[in-house]
Amino acid sequence: MGITSIKTLSMNPHFYSLLIQSFLTGYNNACRIKTAFLVLPILLHSDSREKLINANARSRIDTLFQSTKEIRQYEISGKTRMASFVERYNLLMPYCKDALIILSSENKIAVIGLELVLIEKIEYKNYDGSIKELLKCAYNLGRVFSKSSEEQVSFYLGVN
Repeated sequence: MGITSIKTLSMNPHFYSLLIQSFLTGYNNACRIKTAFLVLPILLHSDSREKLINANARSRIDTLFQSTKEIRQYEISGKTRMASFVERYNLLMPYCKDALIILSSENKIAVIGLELVLIEKIEYKNYDGSIKELLKCAYNLGRVFSKSSEEQVSFYLGVN
């Protein structure tokens, strides 16, 4: 399999639509469109997934991501480790747009004004292996974001 095929599979908007659908299931409320664009850059970052896979009902954005991690005898804060977020955001924006179009065209979400309303929930427990883990991370991220204001999320990620 060539690099083009691998890139095509790893940047698949249909798979990304599944991740966003799982996020919205965890969010369990109408979600601003701009919030949905934050999902993929976080989920596709390995440090984020390490935290999200073990998140629980009490997890919040500050408690989940602000812990430090030792790297070469230096403690690095969670906010510093997310420093490349903006680059990932810009890279993944077109794929997120495609994923939202797919979800809308398949009647899994409705776009009402500036918000996304989930029509069809997804259950990550119905999947296996690494897909299940990624969907669980997306679901947990939705739960964490649902407890955070836009300002808190933007502050943590360093975006407006």
